Amino acid sequence: MMRSTVLLVLALAAGTGHADDAKKAPPPAAEAKPKEAPKDTSGASAEVKAGTGVEKHEIVGEATSFPAGTTVWVWSRVTNAEGNIKHVWKHDGKEVWSATLPVGSKLWSTQSRRTLSATGSWEVDVQTEAGASIGTATFTIQ
Repeated sequence: MMRSTVLLVLALAAGTGHADDAKKAPPPAAEAKPKEAPKDTSGASAEVKAGTGVEKHEIVGEATSFPAGTTVWVWSRVTNAEGNIKHVWKHDGKEVWSATLPVGSKLWSTQSRRTLSATGSWEVDVQTEAGASIGTATFTIQ
């Protein structure tokens, strides 16, 4: 009698499931979507160039390839931006440095520069304060 009581208690504790009960499958994992860059709604834009210097508010020594050890200047002429912009420097697709630059009027030129020894592909993305890309310069360091 004691043995049948123990078995009954164990059976009740285990539940009354059936092998053919459909178990709910976990929902499929959401696919990771790449983070989309913010869109610029202000109408801001930038002409962006890379070179070896800036004179009289214009780029000089403009090129798409520079020898290692060169100080590369990235110049941007910004239209309809307000507040600040950012020059985001990327090496082989990875952000390595950025500069926040003030914008003083509806038509404004500004620049940033880096002495680059790391060879490979470089990109400088000009972004609004909200993070929207408004222009890009690409070049290589050999």
